[in-house]
Amino acid sequence: MKKLWATLKTMSFTEAADYIWEYYKIHILGIVLGGFFIGSIISTVLKEDPETYEVMVISEIPYDVIDDFSADINEQYFEEYEIMTDNIVSSGGGLGQQSPEQVQKFFARVAAGMIDVIVTDKVLAEELHSQEGLTKIEEMVDLSLLEDAGVETYQFGTEDVYAIDTNQLDVFNDNEFFQDRYLIFPLSSEKKDRTTSFLETLLEQ
Repeated sequence: MKKLWATLKTMSFTEAADYIWEYYKIHILGIVLGGFFIGSIISTVLKEDPETYEVMVISEIPYDVIDDFSADINEQYFEEYEIMTDNIVSSGGGLGQQSPEQVQKFFARVAAGMIDVIVTDKVLAEELHSQEGLTKIEEMVDLSLLEDAGVETYQFGTEDVYAIDTNQLDVFNDNEFFQDRYLIFPLSSEKKDRTTSFLETLLEQ
């Protein structure tokens, strides 16, 4: 090391840099790549997953409209967590009328608890209710809040409320593609506490 330092003292900065690179570039690259690799591991371990809330739209709504909706709802309504939207483009009807690939995608996400709210049409909402796959609305939000906001609800022939009409909620009402849709909430969702804040935020607008 002393010999190296003595040699470098006789050189200009540029000459010293060239000399170091010429004779030690393999070592330098090894150190840089090693540091990058270790840094990536540490970053991955320490990184917290972002707070999200998953919305699945199953309807004849185009992908670009869903993307615009996702951007708008995050910008105007939510800061504590990010609304993530996904969709299955449907021409109507129940699950039997959808493509096998889309149905597989849907059930895989439901089974994994990765869908927190579904925006869909009456037929599919009733079908999912008949399969006992929905959470009662009253388990997530006080029904009086819905009544006070004039939000129409649906019981599907039972004594309990399982769906909410989109028409009285501003975030949906301002978009013609989301008119006359139903909001339903899968039993498998792991974020029911977040559903409460989701609904309360929409009702406050």
